[in-house]
Amino acid sequence: MTAFLEGNEDPRTVLVAREIGAIFDADIVGWAGVHTAPPDYADDPDYLQLVRCNPRNALALGKVHGLLKSLIERRFPDFNEKSLETGEIARKSFLRRLRAYLQGDIEPIQVCRMASLIEQTYEYPHWLGDLYNACDWVDERTTREQASHLRDAIEQILADNGESQAYGSK
Repeated sequence: MTAFLEGNEDPRTVLVAREIGAIFDADIVGWAGVHTAPPDYADDPDYLQLVRCNPRNALALGKVHGLLKSLIERRFPDFNEKSLETGEIARKSFLRRLRAYLQGDIEPIQVCRMASLIEQTYEYPHWLGDLYNACDWVDERTTREQASHLRDAIEQILADNGESQAYGSK
């Protein structure tokens, strides 16, 4: 499985990815561990807690989302999760996660959980395509083989968003 976050992402991008369900709290800890923070937040107490968090400690992991939000509220006061800029960050994270699905890195339910989170936050944006309908009947037990229709919908969404299909097929 390929890591979704590489460490060079801005904290706002990480938060948006978490808000749409593209990543989990453990991914945030992984990002913080490899991220080189610029001086404007390198010594921020919330950022330092993220860096020091043990992803195997459930209690500490449960605080990660709040720590990231606090960091952003303090260091990026103009951040607005409903802005057009944030919507574009969400779209790019979403499309990247769809490509990860086609590469076999995530399961159908992980893609489908994003659909409702995106719909709630961005009021069913056009770039979501027909994913919400494609996710009907997908649950935790649904295998990739049972979700061939999901693959078709994802390929269509990527094409509609001008994404290259040079990622191979699996």
